[in-house]
Amino acid sequence: MKTISITIYLLALFSFPILAQSNWFIQNSGVNRELTGVSFIDENTGWISGWTGTILKTTDGGQTWDKLQNVPPNNAYYSVSFTDAMNGWATGYAGKIIHTTDGGETWTAQTSPVNTDLYDVYFINSQKGWIAGGDEGAFPSYIDTRVIFATTNGGATWTAQYSQSYKSLLKSIYFKDDNNGYATGLNGVLMRTSNGGSSWTEQTINSSFTFYDVFSTNVNTGYVVGEDLNLPHHSSVFKTTDGGNTWNESSLGMDEILTSVYFIDALKGWAVGNDYGNGNIAIVYRTTDGGDNWVSQSIPPVDALANVFFTDGTRGWAVGHLGTIIAYESQVPVELASFTANADKNSVVLNWTTATEKNNSGFEIKRSQQKEKTNWQQIGFIEGHGTTTEENNYSFVDKNLESGNYSYKLAQIDFDRTQTESEIVSVEVSSQPEEYSLSQNYPNPFNPTTTIEFSIPQSGNVKLKVFNSIGEEVATLVNDYKEAGTYQVDFNSKNYTSGIYLYKIEAGNFSSIKKMILLK
Repeated sequence: MKTISITIYLLALFSFPILAQSNWFIQNSGVNRELTGVSFIDENTGWISGWTGTILKTTDGGQTWDKLQNVPPNNAYYSVSFTDAMNGWATGYAGKIIHTTDGGETWTAQTSPVNTDLYDVYFINSQKGWIAGGDEGAFPSYIDTRVIFATTNGGATWTAQYSQSYKSLLKSIYFKDDNNGYATGLNGVLMRTSNGGSSWTEQTINSSFTFYDVFSTNVNTGYVVGEDLNLPHHSSVFKTTDGGNTWNESSLGMDEILTSVYFIDALKGWAVGNDYGNGNIAIVYRTTDGGDNWVSQSIPPVDALANVFFTDGTRGWAVGHLGTIIAYESQVPVELASFTANADKNSVVLNWTTATEKNNSGFEIKRSQQKEKTNWQQIGFIEGHGTTTEENNYSFVDKNLESGNYSYKLAQIDFDRTQTESEIVSVEVSSQPEEYSLSQNYPNPFNPTTTIEFSIPQSGNVKLKVFNSIGEEVATLVNDYKEAGTYQVDFNSKNYTSGIYLYKIEAGNFSSIKKMILLK
Protein backbone atom coordinates (compact mmCIF):
# COMPACT_ATOMS: atom_id res chain seq x y z
CA MET A 1 0.00 0.00 0.00
CA LYS A 2 1.36 3.39 -0.94
CA THR A 3 1.39 6.06 1.71
CA ILE A 4 2.67 9.56 2.22
CA SER A 5 6.04 10.79 3.33
CA ILE A 6 5.67 14.56 3.59
CA THR A 7 3.87 16.40 6.36
CA ILE A 8 1.09 18.87 5.69
CA TYR A 9 -0.20 20.89 8.67
CA LEU A 10 -3.53 22.68 8.43
CA LEU A 11 -5.07 24.81 11.15
CA ALA A 12 -8.67 25.99 11.37
CA LEU A 13 -9.86 28.24 14.17
CA PHE A 14 -13.62 28.38 14.65
CA SER A 15 -16.43 27.57 17.08
CA PHE A 16 -19.02 24.84 16.82
CA PRO A 17 -22.40 26.45 16.13
CA ILE A 18 -24.07 23.88 18.33
CA LEU A 19 -26.22 24.22 21.38
CA ALA A 20 -25.68 27.95 21.59
CA GLN A 21 -29.40 28.49 22.00
CA SER A 22 -31.00 29.53 25.28
CA ASN A 23 -34.00 27.85 26.83
CA TRP A 24 -36.72 28.98 29.23
CA PHE A 25 -38.86 26.23 30.74
CA ILE A 26 -41.57 25.96 33.40
CA GLN A 27 -40.80 24.74 36.91
CA ASN A 28 -43.50 23.51 39.29
CA SER A 29 -43.81 25.78 42.32
CA GLY A 30 -46.49 23.71 44.01
CA VAL A 31 -48.47 26.84 44.93
CA ASN A 32 -51.03 29.01 43.15
CA ARG A 33 -50.37 32.36 44.84
CA GLU A 34 -48.47 35.44 43.71
CA LEU A 35 -44.67 35.00 43.75
CA THR A 36 -42.82 38.31 43.95
CA GLY A 37 -39.24 37.83 45.20
CA VAL A 38 -36.39 35.50 44.25
CA SER A 39 -32.82 35.07 45.51
CA PHE A 40 -30.17 32.42 44.74
CA ILE A 41 -26.69 31.91 46.19
CA ASP A 42 -25.59 29.45 43.49
CA GLU A 43 -27.09 27.48 40.60
CA ASN A 44 -28.70 24.97 42.98
CA THR A 45 -29.83 26.81 46.11
CA GLY A 46 -32.46 29.53 46.07
CA TRP A 47 -35.55 30.98 47.73
CA ILE A 48 -38.77 32.60 46.48
CA SER A 49 -41.15 34.81 48.47
CA GLY A 50 -44.82 35.47 47.82
CA TRP A 51 -48.28 36.25 49.10
CA THR A 52 -50.05 34.62 52.09
CA GLY A 53 -46.74 34.17 53.91
CA THR A 54 -45.17 31.99 51.21
CA ILE A 55 -41.45 31.18 51.21
CA LEU A 56 -40.22 28.44 48.84
CA LYS A 57 -36.77 26.81 48.75
CA THR A 58 -34.88 24.65 46.27
CA THR A 59 -31.54 22.85 46.57
CA ASP A 60 -31.56 21.32 43.08
CA GLY A 61 -31.82 24.34 40.82
CA GLY A 62 -35.61 24.41 40.95
CA GLN A 63 -36.33 20.86 39.88
CA THR A 64 -38.21 20.65 43.17
CA TRP A 65 -39.50 23.48 45.39
CA ASP A 66 -40.40 23.02 49.05
CA LYS A 67 -42.86 25.35 50.78
CA LEU A 68 -41.17 26.25 54.07
CA GLN A 69 -43.40 25.71 57.08
CA ASN A 70 -41.90 27.74 59.93
CA VAL A 71 -42.64 31.13 58.36
CA PRO A 72 -44.46 33.80 60.40
CA PRO A 73 -47.85 34.50 58.77
CA ASN A 74 -48.27 37.61 56.68
CA ASN A 75 -50.44 38.84 53.84
CA ALA A 76 -47.44 39.00 51.53
CA TYR A 77 -43.65 38.77 51.52
CA TYR A 78 -42.73 40.99 48.60
CA SER A 79 -38.97 40.46 48.61
CA VAL A 80 -36.30 38.00 49.80
CA SER A 81 -32.53 38.38 50.03
CA PHE A 82 -29.90 35.77 50.97
CA THR A 83 -26.19 36.45 51.40
CA ASP A 84 -25.10 32.83 51.93
CA ALA A 85 -26.58 29.39 52.51
CA MET A 86 -27.72 30.27 56.04
CA ASN A 87 -28.58 33.97 56.31
CA GLY A 88 -31.65 35.44 54.66
CA TRP A 89 -34.33 38.09 55.08
CA ALA A 90 -37.83 38.66 53.70
CA THR A 91 -39.94 41.82 53.91
CA GLY A 92 -43.52 42.50 53.09
CA TYR A 93 -46.94 43.80 53.95
CA ALA A 94 -47.36 46.24 56.86
CA GLY A 95 -43.65 46.48 57.67
CA LYS A 96 -43.06 42.76 58.24
CA ILE A 97 -39.37 41.69 58.42
CA ILE A 98 -38.35 38.08 59.02
CA HIS A 99 -34.86 36.57 59.30
CA THR A 100 -33.37 33.07 59.10
CA THR A 101 -29.93 31.81 60.11
CA ASP A 102 -30.43 28.18 59.07
CA GLY A 103 -31.21 28.47 55.38
CA GLY A 104 -34.94 29.00 55.89
CA GLU A 105 -35.76 26.05 58.13
CA THR A 106 -36.81 28.49 60.86
CA TRP A 107 -37.68 32.20 60.66
CA THR A 108 -37.96 34.84 63.34
CA ALA A 109 -39.70 38.19 63.12
CA GLN A 110 -37.40 41.19 63.51
CA THR A 111 -38.54 44.42 65.11
CA SER A 112 -39.77 46.57 62.26
CA PRO A 113 -39.24 50.35 62.33
CA VAL A 114 -42.50 51.00 60.44
CA ASN A 115 -45.89 49.51 59.63
CA THR A 116 -45.80 50.65 56.00
CA ASP A 117 -45.33 48.08 53.23
CA LEU A 118 -41.71 47.08 52.64
CA TYR A 119 -41.42 46.18 48.97
CA ASP A 120 -37.72 45.40 48.74
CA VAL A 121 -34.86 44.18 50.91
CA TYR A 122 -31.23 43.96 49.87
CA PHE A 123 -28.29 42.71 51.94
CA ILE A 124 -24.73 43.09 50.72
CA ASN A 125 -23.36 40.80 53.46
CA SER A 126 -24.71 39.04 56.55
CA GLN A 127 -24.67 42.27 58.57
CA LYS A 128 -25.31 45.18 56.22
CA GLY A 129 -28.58 45.67 54.40
CA TRP A 130 -31.35 48.06 53.40
CA ILE A 131 -35.15 47.99 53.17
CA ALA A 132 -37.38 50.30 51.15
CA GLY A 133 -41.09 50.84 50.71
CA GLY A 134 -43.95 53.08 51.68
CA ASP A 135 -47.71 53.41 51.51
CA GLU A 136 -49.99 54.86 48.89
CA GLY A 137 -52.12 57.57 50.36
CA ALA A 138 -55.79 56.79 50.95
CA PHE A 139 -58.77 58.91 50.10
CA PRO A 140 -59.19 61.82 50.53
CA SER A 141 -55.56 62.96 50.94
CA TYR A 142 -53.76 60.43 48.68
CA ILE A 143 -50.55 61.37 50.49
CA ASP A 144 -47.86 58.77 49.85
CA THR A 145 -45.04 57.92 52.24
CA ARG A 146 -41.54 56.82 51.31
CA VAL A 147 -39.08 55.04 53.62
CA ILE A 148 -35.54 53.65 53.54
CA PHE A 149 -33.95 51.95 56.55
CA ALA A 150 -30.48 50.43 56.98
CA THR A 151 -28.89 47.92 59.34
CA THR A 152 -25.29 47.06 60.19
CA ASN A 153 -26.08 44.20 62.58
CA GLY A 154 -28.08 41.78 60.48
CA GLY A 155 -31.40 43.48 61.13
CA ALA A 156 -31.30 43.45 64.92
CA THR A 157 -31.81 47.21 64.69
CA TRP A 158 -32.75 49.47 61.79
CA THR A 159 -31.82 53.11 61.30
CA ALA A 160 -33.96 55.48 59.24
CA GLN A 161 -32.17 56.88 56.20
CA TYR A 162 -35.20 58.45 54.56
CA SER A 163 -38.81 58.97 55.60
CA GLN A 164 -41.05 61.54 53.95
CA SER A 165 -44.69 62.19 53.24
CA TYR A 166 -45.96 63.79 50.06
CA LYS A 167 -43.44 61.61 48.25
CA SER A 168 -44.20 58.58 46.10
CA LEU A 169 -43.43 55.21 47.64
CA LEU A 170 -40.39 53.09 46.72
CA LYS A 171 -40.59 49.72 44.95
CA SER A 172 -36.94 48.73 44.70
CA ILE A 173 -33.52 49.27 46.28
CA TYR A 174 -30.13 47.98 45.13
CA PHE A 175 -26.53 48.51 46.23
CA LYS A 176 -23.52 47.72 44.07
CA ASP A 177 -21.12 48.00 47.01
CA ASP A 178 -21.08 49.36 50.57
CA ASN A 179 -21.49 52.94 49.39
CA ASN A 180 -23.22 53.16 46.01
CA GLY A 181 -26.91 52.43 45.77
CA TYR A 182 -30.18 53.31 44.03
CA ALA A 183 -33.84 53.28 45.03
CA THR A 184 -36.81 53.91 42.78
CA GLY A 185 -40.58 53.79 42.69
CA LEU A 186 -43.74 55.64 41.67
CA ASN A 187 -43.99 58.90 39.73
CA GLY A 188 -40.63 58.41 38.02
CA VAL A 189 -38.66 59.06 41.20
CA LEU A 190 -35.09 57.80 41.54
CA MET A 191 -32.85 58.21 44.58
CA ARG A 192 -29.13 57.54 44.74
CA THR A 193 -26.41 57.51 47.37
CA SER A 194 -22.63 57.33 47.34
CA ASN A 195 -22.12 57.07 51.10
CA GLY A 196 -24.07 53.96 52.02
CA GLY A 197 -27.32 55.86 52.42
CA SER A 198 -26.20 58.45 54.95
CA SER A 199 -27.58 60.92 52.42
CA TRP A 200 -29.71 60.46 49.35
CA THR A 201 -30.10 62.69 46.30
CA GLU A 202 -33.33 62.63 44.38
CA GLN A 203 -34.27 63.17 40.77
CA THR A 204 -37.32 62.55 38.62
CA ILE A 205 -36.49 60.60 35.47
CA ASN A 206 -40.01 60.72 34.01
CA SER A 207 -42.94 61.54 36.26
CA SER A 208 -45.40 59.59 34.10
CA PHE A 209 -43.53 56.34 34.80
CA THR A 210 -43.87 53.86 37.60
CA PHE A 211 -40.51 52.20 38.16
CA TYR A 212 -40.62 48.71 39.66
CA ASP A 213 -36.95 47.74 39.74
CA VAL A 214 -33.43 49.18 39.67
CA PHE A 215 -30.05 47.51 39.08
CA SER A 216 -26.47 48.70 38.61
CA THR A 217 -23.47 46.96 37.05
CA ASN A 218 -20.89 49.45 38.33
CA VAL A 219 -20.69 52.79 40.11
CA ASN A 220 -21.61 54.73 36.96
CA THR A 221 -23.93 52.35 35.08
CA GLY A 222 -27.46 51.60 36.21
CA TYR A 223 -30.87 50.57 34.88
CA VAL A 224 -34.49 51.13 35.91
CA VAL A 225 -37.56 49.46 34.38
CA GLY A 226 -41.25 50.15 34.51
CA GLU A 227 -44.26 51.37 32.58
CA ASP A 228 -45.49 54.69 31.24
CA LEU A 229 -48.96 55.35 32.59
CA ASN A 230 -49.71 57.99 29.96
CA LEU A 231 -51.34 56.96 26.72
CA PRO A 232 -50.19 55.06 24.83
CA HIS A 233 -48.94 52.80 27.61
CA HIS A 234 -45.49 51.30 26.97
CA SER A 235 -42.60 49.63 28.76
CA SER A 236 -39.11 51.10 28.88
CA VAL A 237 -35.62 50.54 30.20
CA PHE A 238 -33.78 53.68 31.34
CA LYS A 239 -29.98 53.57 31.49
CA THR A 240 -27.39 55.84 33.07
CA THR A 241 -23.65 55.82 32.44
CA ASP A 242 -22.78 58.81 34.64
CA GLY A 243 -23.88 57.66 38.07
CA GLY A 244 -27.49 58.67 37.66
CA ASN A 245 -27.09 62.27 36.52
CA THR A 246 -28.71 61.56 33.16
CA TRP A 247 -30.86 58.70 31.90
CA ASN A 248 -31.55 57.49 28.36
CA GLU A 249 -34.74 55.63 27.51
CA SER A 250 -35.14 52.46 25.43
CA SER A 251 -38.85 52.02 24.70
CA LEU A 252 -39.58 48.30 24.22
CA GLY A 253 -43.26 47.39 23.84
CA MET A 254 -46.76 48.83 23.73
CA ASP A 255 -49.24 47.88 26.44
CA GLU A 256 -46.46 46.22 28.43
CA ILE A 257 -45.13 46.42 31.98
CA LEU A 258 -41.52 45.68 32.92
CA THR A 259 -41.28 44.66 36.56
CA SER A 260 -37.70 43.49 37.08
CA VAL A 261 -34.22 43.77 35.54
CA TYR A 262 -31.01 41.82 36.23
CA PHE A 263 -27.50 41.90 34.74
CA ILE A 264 -24.76 39.28 35.15
CA ASP A 265 -22.01 41.51 33.74
CA ALA A 266 -21.57 44.82 31.94
CA LEU A 267 -23.16 43.50 28.72
CA LYS A 268 -25.66 40.72 29.40
CA GLY A 269 -28.96 41.38 31.12
CA TRP A 270 -32.67 40.45 31.21
CA ALA A 271 -35.89 42.37 31.85
CA VAL A 272 -39.21 40.65 32.60
CA GLY A 273 -42.84 41.67 32.97
CA ASN A 274 -46.15 41.17 31.23
CA ASP A 275 -48.08 42.16 28.14
CA TYR A 276 -51.39 43.37 29.59
CA GLY A 277 -52.63 44.18 26.10
CA ASN A 278 -52.42 40.46 25.37
CA GLY A 279 -54.02 38.89 28.41
CA ASN A 280 -51.17 39.65 30.84
CA ILE A 281 -48.99 36.97 29.28
CA ALA A 282 -45.37 36.99 30.48
CA ILE A 283 -42.64 38.76 28.51
CA VAL A 284 -38.84 38.54 28.68
CA TYR A 285 -36.30 40.80 26.99
CA ARG A 286 -32.57 40.23 26.75
CA THR A 287 -29.60 42.46 25.95
CA THR A 288 -26.04 41.47 25.10
CA ASP A 289 -24.67 44.97 24.52
CA GLY A 290 -25.18 46.64 27.88
CA GLY A 291 -28.77 47.67 27.27
CA ASP A 292 -28.34 49.56 24.02
CA ASN A 293 -30.55 46.98 22.29
CA TRP A 294 -33.14 44.61 23.75
CA VAL A 295 -34.52 41.49 22.04
CA SER A 296 -37.76 39.74 22.95
CA GLN A 297 -37.16 36.16 24.09
CA SER A 298 -39.16 33.04 23.31
CA ILE A 299 -40.66 31.72 26.57
CA PRO A 300 -43.46 29.32 27.58
CA PRO A 301 -46.96 30.87 27.65
CA VAL A 302 -47.18 31.72 31.36
CA ASP A 303 -48.78 34.49 33.42
CA ALA A 304 -47.23 37.84 34.35
CA LEU A 305 -43.72 37.88 35.81
CA ALA A 306 -42.76 39.97 38.85
CA ASN A 307 -39.05 39.30 39.45
CA VAL A 308 -35.96 37.82 37.82
CA PHE A 309 -32.63 36.60 39.22
CA PHE A 310 -29.53 35.10 37.57
CA THR A 311 -26.56 33.34 39.13
CA ASP A 312 -24.46 33.62 35.96
CA GLY A 313 -24.89 33.67 32.19
CA THR A 314 -26.21 30.12 32.10
CA ARG A 315 -28.79 29.91 34.92
CA GLY A 316 -31.68 32.19 35.87
CA TRP A 317 -35.23 32.21 37.26
CA ALA A 318 -38.27 34.45 36.87
CA VAL A 319 -41.34 34.28 39.14
CA GLY A 320 -44.81 35.75 39.01
CA HIS A 321 -48.57 35.39 38.95
CA LEU A 322 -50.31 32.37 40.56
CA GLY A 323 -47.18 30.37 41.33
CA THR A 324 -45.42 30.93 38.01
CA ILE A 325 -41.74 29.95 37.88
CA ILE A 326 -39.77 29.76 34.67
CA ALA A 327 -36.10 28.82 34.64
CA TYR A 328 -33.44 29.76 32.12
CA GLU A 329 -30.66 27.43 31.08
CA SER A 330 -28.29 28.60 28.39
CA GLN A 331 -26.44 25.66 26.92
CA VAL A 332 -22.74 26.40 26.92
CA PRO A 333 -21.70 25.72 23.33
CA VAL A 334 -19.05 23.16 22.49
CA GLU A 335 -16.50 25.70 21.35
CA LEU A 336 -13.91 24.21 19.04
CA ALA A 337 -10.82 26.37 19.51
CA SER A 338 -8.72 24.52 16.90
CA PHE A 339 -8.88 21.59 14.48
CA THR A 340 -5.68 20.39 12.79
CA ALA A 341 -4.76 17.70 10.25
CA ASN A 342 -1.15 16.46 10.23
CA ALA A 343 -0.27 13.96 7.49
CA ASP A 344 2.76 11.76 8.19
CA LYS A 345 3.75 8.64 6.26
CA ASN A 346 0.71 6.37 6.00
CA SER A 347 -1.30 8.13 8.70
CA VAL A 348 -3.13 11.40 9.21
CA VAL A 349 -3.18 12.71 12.76
CA LEU A 350 -6.19 14.84 13.72
CA ASN A 351 -5.95 17.09 16.77
CA TRP A 352 -8.64 19.39 18.13
CA THR A 353 -9.17 21.49 21.24
CA THR A 354 -12.41 22.58 22.90
CA ALA A 355 -12.67 25.72 25.01
CA THR A 356 -16.01 24.74 26.63
CA GLU A 357 -18.37 21.77 26.48
CA LYS A 358 -22.00 21.20 27.45
CA ASN A 359 -23.66 17.75 27.46
CA ASN A 360 -20.97 16.52 25.07
CA SER A 361 -21.21 12.78 24.47
CA GLY A 362 -18.35 12.85 21.98
CA PHE A 363 -17.15 13.35 18.42
CA GLU A 364 -17.69 11.26 15.31
CA ILE A 365 -14.72 11.53 12.94
CA LYS A 366 -15.71 11.58 9.28
CA ARG A 367 -13.55 11.31 6.13
CA SER A 368 -14.11 11.92 2.44
CA GLN A 369 -11.87 11.34 -0.59
CA GLN A 370 -14.16 12.98 -3.13
CA LYS A 371 -13.38 16.42 -4.47
CA GLU A 372 -17.06 17.33 -3.99
CA LYS A 373 -16.80 16.17 -0.35
CA THR A 374 -20.23 14.53 -0.47
CA ASN A 375 -19.39 10.92 0.36
CA TRP A 376 -18.50 10.92 4.05
CA GLN A 377 -17.50 7.81 5.97
CA GLN A 378 -17.42 7.61 9.75
CA ILE A 379 -13.99 6.29 10.70
CA GLY A 380 -13.99 6.69 14.48
CA PHE A 381 -15.53 8.09 17.66
CA ILE A 382 -13.87 9.90 20.58
CA GLU A 383 -15.76 10.38 23.86
CA GLY A 384 -16.32 13.94 25.10
CA HIS A 385 -16.01 15.42 28.59
CA GLY A 386 -19.71 16.06 29.21
CA THR A 387 -20.04 19.55 30.64
CA THR A 388 -16.94 21.60 31.38
CA THR A 389 -15.59 25.12 30.99
CA GLU A 390 -12.00 23.87 30.97
CA GLU A 391 -9.92 23.41 27.81
CA ASN A 392 -9.70 19.82 26.55
CA ASN A 393 -7.48 18.29 23.88
CA TYR A 394 -8.42 15.40 21.56
CA SER A 395 -6.54 13.30 19.01
CA PHE A 396 -7.34 10.65 16.41
CA VAL A 397 -5.01 8.80 13.98
CA ASP A 398 -6.30 7.67 10.57
CA LYS A 399 -3.93 4.87 9.51
CA ASN A 400 -2.99 2.92 6.38
CA LEU A 401 -3.85 5.55 3.79
CA GLU A 402 -3.08 5.51 0.09
CA SER A 403 -1.98 8.58 -1.84
CA GLY A 404 -4.70 11.13 -2.49
CA ASN A 405 -6.60 14.08 -1.09
CA TYR A 406 -8.35 13.50 2.24
CA SER A 407 -10.93 15.73 3.90
CA TYR A 408 -12.03 15.45 7.53
CA LYS A 409 -14.77 16.89 9.70
CA LEU A 410 -16.10 16.33 13.21
CA ALA A 411 -19.70 15.70 14.24
CA GLN A 412 -20.23 16.66 17.87
CA ILE A 413 -22.89 14.41 19.46
CA ASP A 414 -24.99 15.55 22.41
CA PHE A 415 -26.31 13.06 24.98
CA ASP A 416 -29.75 13.39 23.38
CA ARG A 417 -28.10 12.51 20.01
CA THR A 418 -28.29 16.07 18.69
CA GLN A 419 -25.32 16.66 16.42
CA THR A 420 -23.66 19.48 14.53
CA GLU A 421 -20.69 19.27 12.22
CA SER A 422 -17.48 21.27 12.19
CA GLU A 423 -15.77 22.92 9.31
CA ILE A 424 -13.67 20.77 6.97
CA VAL A 425 -9.89 20.37 6.91
CA SER A 426 -8.13 18.72 3.96
CA VAL A 427 -4.77 17.02 3.47
CA GLU A 428 -3.00 16.13 0.21
CA VAL A 429 -1.06 12.86 0.45
CA SER A 430 0.76 12.45 -2.80
CA SER A 431 4.56 12.32 -2.42
CA GLN A 432 6.96 9.40 -2.02
CA PRO A 433 9.70 8.41 0.43
CA GLU A 434 13.05 10.15 0.08
CA GLU A 435 15.11 7.06 1.05
CA TYR A 436 14.97 3.33 1.61
CA SER A 437 14.08 2.24 5.14
CA LEU A 438 13.11 -0.80 7.16
CA SER A 439 11.33 -0.04 10.44
CA GLN A 440 11.37 -2.02 13.65
CA ASN A 441 8.41 -4.37 13.84
CA TYR A 442 5.55 -3.49 16.15
CA PRO A 443 4.77 -4.81 18.63
CA ASN A 444 8.05 -6.34 19.68
CA PRO A 445 8.13 -8.78 21.43
CA PHE A 446 4.96 -10.12 19.81
CA ASN A 447 2.49 -13.01 19.86
CA PRO A 448 1.27 -14.11 17.41
CA THR A 449 1.16 -11.19 14.91
CA THR A 450 3.45 -8.25 14.32
CA THR A 451 3.61 -5.52 11.64
CA ILE A 452 6.67 -4.64 9.58
CA GLU A 453 6.87 -1.35 7.67
CA PHE A 454 9.28 -0.43 4.88
CA SER A 455 9.73 2.44 2.41
CA ILE A 456 11.21 2.54 -1.10
CA PRO A 457 11.87 5.83 -2.95
CA GLN A 458 11.98 4.10 -6.36
CA SER A 459 9.81 1.45 -7.96
CA GLY A 460 11.37 -2.01 -8.29
CA ASN A 461 11.52 -5.57 -7.04
CA VAL A 462 11.29 -6.02 -3.28
CA LYS A 463 12.03 -9.09 -1.16
CA LEU A 464 11.16 -9.31 2.52
CA LYS A 465 11.97 -12.57 4.26
CA VAL A 466 12.03 -13.97 7.82
CA PHE A 467 14.84 -16.21 9.21
CA ASN A 468 15.26 -18.13 12.46
CA SER A 469 18.18 -17.66 14.83
CA ILE A 470 20.44 -20.08 12.93
CA GLY A 471 19.81 -18.37 9.58
CA GLU A 472 17.22 -20.67 8.10
CA GLU A 473 14.54 -18.98 5.97
CA VAL A 474 11.12 -19.58 7.53
CA ALA A 475 8.83 -17.16 5.59
CA THR A 476 8.68 -14.91 2.54
CA LEU A 477 6.49 -11.89 3.22
CA VAL A 478 7.14 -9.94 0.00
CA ASN A 479 8.62 -10.99 -3.33
CA ASP A 480 7.13 -8.67 -5.92
CA TYR A 481 7.45 -5.50 -7.95
CA LYS A 482 6.40 -2.45 -5.91
CA GLU A 483 5.75 1.17 -6.79
CA ALA A 484 7.61 3.77 -4.76
CA GLY A 485 5.90 4.27 -1.42
CA THR A 486 5.59 3.06 2.16
CA TYR A 487 4.12 -0.35 2.93
CA GLN A 488 3.05 -2.41 5.92
CA VAL A 489 2.94 -6.21 6.04
CA ASP A 490 1.91 -8.57 8.83
CA PHE A 491 3.83 -11.62 10.02
CA ASN A 492 1.72 -14.32 11.70
CA SER A 493 3.81 -16.65 13.87
CA LYS A 494 1.13 -19.14 14.97
CA ASN A 495 3.08 -22.02 13.44
CA TYR A 496 6.42 -20.98 14.94
CA THR A 497 8.08 -21.53 18.30
CA SER A 498 9.20 -18.81 20.69
CA GLY A 499 12.61 -17.32 20.02
CA ILE A 500 14.59 -14.69 18.14
CA TYR A 501 13.86 -14.13 14.45
CA LEU A 502 15.45 -11.93 11.81
CA TYR A 503 13.73 -10.16 8.94
CA LYS A 504 15.60 -8.89 5.89
CA ILE A 505 14.68 -6.58 3.02
CA GLU A 506 16.33 -6.35 -0.40
CA ALA A 507 15.26 -3.58 -2.79
CA GLY A 508 17.56 -2.24 -5.55
CA ASN A 509 20.94 -1.80 -3.90
CA PHE A 510 19.38 -1.48 -0.46
CA SER A 511 19.56 -4.24 2.13
CA SER A 512 18.73 -4.19 5.84
CA ILE A 513 18.22 -6.75 8.64
CA LYS A 514 16.44 -6.31 11.96
CA LYS A 515 15.73 -8.60 14.91
CA MET A 516 12.35 -9.45 16.46
CA ILE A 517 11.31 -11.62 19.42
CA LEU A 518 8.42 -14.08 19.51
CA LEU A 519 7.13 -14.86 23.03
CA LYS A 520 4.39 -17.45 23.47
